[in-house]
Amino acid sequence: MTTAGPIPASRAARIVLGLGVFLYIAFYLTWGIRDYNNFGTYGFDFGIHDQAIWLLSRGHSPFVTISGSNYFGDHLHWIVFALVPLYWIFSSGQVLLVVQVLALGLAAVPAFLVARLKLRNEWLACGIAWIYILNPYIGWANSDQFHPDVFEVALVFLAFLFVLCGRWRLFIVMIVLMMFVKEDVPLLALGIGVWVAVLYNRRAGTAAALLSLLWAFINFRFLLPMLSGTGSLAEYVKMHGNRIPFGGVKGFASTFFTKPWKVVSAAFGPGRPTYYLQVFGPLGFLPLLSPSTLVAVILPLAANGLSTFAYQHMLKYHYGTLVVPALLVAAVFGIANLPLRVRKILVGLMLVTSAVGLWLWGPVPHSRDPGIWENAPPAYARAVHDAIEMIPAEAVVSADYHLVTHVDHRVEVYEFPNPWYLLNWAGGVTGRSLPDRVARVQYLLVSRQWDWMF
Repeated sequence: MTTAGPIPASRAARIVLGLGVFLYIAFYLTWGIRDYNNFGTYGFDFGIHDQAIWLLSRGHSPFVTISGSNYFGDHLHWIVFALVPLYWIFSSGQVLLVVQVLALGLAAVPAFLVARLKLRNEWLACGIAWIYILNPYIGWANSDQFHPDVFEVALVFLAFLFVLCGRWRLFIVMIVLMMFVKEDVPLLALGIGVWVAVLYNRRAGTAAALLSLLWAFINFRFLLPMLSGTGSLAEYVKMHGNRIPFGGVKGFASTFFTKPWKVVSAAFGPGRPTYYLQVFGPLGFLPLLSPSTLVAVILPLAANGLSTFAYQHMLKYHYGTLVVPALLVAAVFGIANLPLRVRKILVGLMLVTSAVGLWLWGPVPHSRDPGIWENAPPAYARAVHDAIEMIPAEAVVSADYHLVTHVDHRVEVYEFPNPWYLLNWAGGVTGRSLPDRVARVQYLLVSRQWDWMF
């Protein structure tokens, strides 16, 4: 538990915190809505999430025709059921962008509260919140269109907050809610559980660790094989285990226990050192001050580093939503062991490294490699809007990858050239056509680049 006694309040620090949250939300919300309105969102993955949640909101089976699969057969994003009521009120995919920005922006508040309790100073806590706001990995998570993974960030901070408060029931609730976000969350929940069991509360930590193991077993033994249509764990692993090095689960386990140096070598293979630099650099490498807290994040960090799927060890995607909050908490715990004057210096150092990291690797304008800003609508925008107005709500449509997100609130919609020529369909099927589905398509919404097909 944290040190007892009152923490001096600072109205000015809270104002600066609020300003940071406001600026973050205003900036990324403007970016996201502009991107959507100017046809900068794509079927993969934005349209998949958008169509799936719309289907659920209308009581339909979540079979996403953009991807050709059951939505929950790919990832277990049970958290999206919380968004269903919004789709009863609003009819635009912009809902997802607004929710995502709010989820990531407001996560700075529990980050502030964790730091406030541990560092016993609201100005230092405000600095930690701004370090989070400036983090380039979080910026890219917001710029990667929409992924439910973003809900993990605030829940991770809240889990640590309730540990510090000794609110063990609420801690378990946060662990459970985290695991409803995605099937890989047990990697972090297990680490947090072990950490809590050793250092804080054996009963609560053990419960969290056991829950994470049980949930992982249920997910991969039953739910994912059933919902993906593979029918068995072996077939599911055969189809989806290609991100695991050394030939899948069995090959990785065998290599880990018989030739561990090969696993270490893979973890530091091409691109990985740069990835670790980009993860730890903006935090000034200060998470290393608390090796015990790093236990909580080592598994998801290792999973990203070892994955054969390059996006997982690239900053420009959404795979840091478990890593960043846990590492930032580790930095806070490490700093908390030092004298107040040193704490101030190190928080200031992290503010500098976060700002430099944002310039070096972040998505914002004027950074070294900014994201794509759709500053003006394309020349064909008016024509596309007119065409969309002509398409009945119940019609079956096939649309270009950058147009499909504007017509995906329907039971059957395809990302062209599906279903004539399958691309990214049903887990990667390519080449053949689906004549029965071709016969049902009533409208095409495509650009002239596809003239060769007609």
